[in-house]
Amino acid sequence: MSDEGGVSLESTMRALLLASLRSLDTDSQIEILLKAGFSNPVVADLTGITANAVALRKARLKRKAANR
Repeated sequence: MSDEGGVSLESTMRALLLASLRSLDTDSQIEILLKAGFSNPVVADLTGITANAVALRKARLKRKAANR
């Protein structure tokens, strides 16, 4: 698929994803992105935090889910 007007499909999808997650808190964004199959580095890039911070939040979310 060619780029229309210099905008790639990946850039368009990224913009849509970011817009749809904007109203959520960071933990919710991370949870959704991880469930969608994105890796820690990609989640970090999308949310603006480090991959290590994603890993720490991921572990905290797992503990929280286990205690429910």
